[in-house]
Parts: sequence; structure tokens; C-alpha cells
Amino acid sequence: MLLREPPPTPADLHFKLFGFPVRVHPYFWLVTVLLGLNGKSTPPEQLVIWAIVLFVSILVHELGHAFMQRHFGGRPWITLYAMGGLASCDDCDRHTRSQVLISLAGPCAGFLLALIVVVAVRMAGHPLGFLGPWTQPTLESVGLVEASLLSTPLITIFWQPFESGNVNYLVRQLLWVNILWGCVNLLPIYPLDGGQVVRELCQIGRPRQGIILSLQISALCAGAMAILGLMSGELFVAFFFGYFAYMSYQTLKAYQTSVW
Repeated sequence: MLLREPPPTPADLHFKLFGFPVRVHPYFWLVTVLLGLNGKSTPPEQLVIWAIVLFVSILVHELGHAFMQRHFGGRPWITLYAMGGLASCDDCDRHTRSQVLISLAGPCAGFLLALIVVVAVRMAGHPLGFLGPWTQPTLESVGLVEASLLSTPLITIFWQPFESGNVNYLVRQLLWVNILWGCVNLLPIYPLDGGQVVRELCQIGRPRQGIILSLQISALCAGAMAILGLMSGELFVAFFFGYFAYMSYQTLKAYQTSVW
């Protein structure tokens, strides 16, 4: 998700996974904790679970990119920084098809992790099901005496609760991060994966005009999401997409000046 790789620090965590070098910047942990705090009432165990969920989920997302980059001849490395990550590759195939598949591989890896969680819940003997985006779930409608729910704009997931509240929290956060974040990443906003897909497609047959069009789409969509965040009272969403709208607009102006 990052525009560029952050500089190394002495506090970086380094390891290898599936042959990919991985670097975790200290800001990743700082932002993870800040996002996981829920006022002063966040139980320490839930904060730890949240940090594990975010670390695993973003790492899986970047591994999706990295495996596809390796498939197309690259030797990628992964960096986790602040609230995002980056799978870098200097030598993989730059053709449109390859770049589109590389961009889509990240969200797909997250969706696969969510599917694994769903299967694991069912294998543990806890019924799990789905409801449509405009359905108001009730316990009677899902056929359970009690149920844990995860509501997203697209789908509501319900399951028979585990005895441990921390296990229910773990399941809910894994599903929430990987489904919702995967969908957000597919928006046509740069530098999200969807924005990079749109950029590659817009450049087919018209590289310069395609870059301009993709940045215009990115700025408009990010601006719309920022306004939606403000209207719904989600200030973090408004700031997040407002920043992307500003960056897309500034990049568009700089590119137009350099071309013209």
C-alpha cells in the first residue's frame, strides 16, 4: 500500500518467510497499538490478539503479492510499516497482465485467509452462515439461540459463539480485517491495489493519457470516500481517504506539468 519503502532503523525486525526477506518497521507496532486501543477499556489480551491479527493479515496480504512476483520472475522482499505493507520487486515482469495479477494477489490472499477461518470455525463444530447486505439478522432467522455477528457493508457473518470471548474476538477480527480490508484495497484509488490495477488498464494503448485518467479516477473516488467518512462520523476513514485524494491530485498536477 505504501508509495515507497521506509528507510531502515536499528529497531527493525528481520526474518525470512518462504524465502522472502521480511522487515518490520517499529512504526508498524506503534500504529497497530493505537488502532487497537478502544478508549481506556481495552483488555490487554484483546490488544495482543489485535496485534497478532493485524500482523498476520497484512503479512498474508503482502505474501500474496510476493508469491505472484516470484511467479513472474522476480525476487521480492516485504516491508511492514505503520498500518500497511509493501512487497517490493525490481526484476519481475512489467507487462500489464503480470502487474494486474500481482496487484490482485494481495486481496485474494486475504480472502483466502478469511475462508480458512470460516472452515476452521465450522470444523470446530460451530455452525456458521451468511446474510445479505440489507438483511436485518435475528437469532430466529439464523436458527441459533445465541450468535456472534460480524456485520460489513456487503455481508453479515454469524456463528455459534465459542465459550471464550477472546476466541470470538479473534474470529471476528480475522474476518473483519481480511474481508473489509480486501474490499477497500480493490477500490480504484492509488496506491491501493485497485488503483494500481486501474492504472495498468488505463495505460493500454495510451500510456500518458492513461496515467492522467487513472489519477483522476483515484482523486474522485478517494474524495467521495472521504466525504462518506465525514457524513458517517468516521473521522479516521475521512482522513485516510482524504490523504489519498490529496496525494492523487498533487501527483496528477505534477505529472501534467512535467508532460505539458
